[in-house]
Amino acid sequence: MTGWLVVSDVDHTLIESPDQAVQAGACLRQLQRRGIATLLASSKTFSEMVALQGEGGLPPQPFLFENGAGIGWPLDRWPPQAGAPPRLQLGAYGALVEDDGADRLAVLLRDLRAQTNLRFELLSELSYAEIERHLGLAEPLARLALQRLASLPLLWREGQGDLDQLRWHLAPHGLTAVPGGRLLHIARPGGKGEALERLLPWLAAEAGATAPHLLACGDSENDRSLLERAAIALVFHPPDRPPLSLAAPHPGAVFLRRTIVAGGPEGWLEAVEAALAELEPERLMR
Repeated sequence: MTGWLVVSDVDHTLIESPDQAVQAGACLRQLQRRGIATLLASSKTFSEMVALQGEGGLPPQPFLFENGAGIGWPLDRWPPQAGAPPRLQLGAYGALVEDDGADRLAVLLRDLRAQTNLRFELLSELSYAEIERHLGLAEPLARLALQRLASLPLLWREGQGDLDQLRWHLAPHGLTAVPGGRLLHIARPGGKGEALERLLPWLAAEAGATAPHLLACGDSENDRSLLERAAIALVFHPPDRPPLSLAAPHPGAVFLRRTIVAGGPEGWLEAVEAALAELEPERLMR
């Protein structure tokens, strides 16, 4: 191992469209051949992530789904630290979730909409044609995107002030709303970064090594907790949108933060390799 773990968001970071899954898998395998561990962390569902990793030709490996509300792990080496059997099994993977309450979330949000007149649609309320128009997902992929376990995405029709109102209504229920890509994600607090903190000791125990240095890639607010924990944070963004602004790193810490115009798997790999070459683990230990 090189001492690095590359953790990446998927949509608008690693890939720009679903048809780039094969190319994305090739880029991830190229890093793995160099001894650089990789892990995907996405707002996608468990079913979407299993399909993505299979299409990308990746060997069974852990991933985070639904913004860290769930962990996917290969069944043949299910971690004893999980403390529970898989909530769901699909292919070579099992899903671990803290709260499988997506159906309850749907009821709560519909009641809240009726009481407040806030304008939004649950992803499950859109037709397949509307999902494709908004997210670029044809019906087979849209069906996977609707298989939520622990969070619920919605299409927000209001402004920032009304979003604060939504968060105020959600707080007594122990819920939060975090933007991610074109959707707003409703879930319990604790995102990708918090889920990764839980996962790192499991990965280290499996590899028989100390926790690696972290390179994180993301583009949206739902990637913030991941990016701000990383030694290298690569913030991707489309040409027509400014990059996510991160909090200042701790004084005296050695960090590399760079913004990248998103361009798909090859651009992603080029940015990751350039950053790794610039900030080696030995420098971090000085």
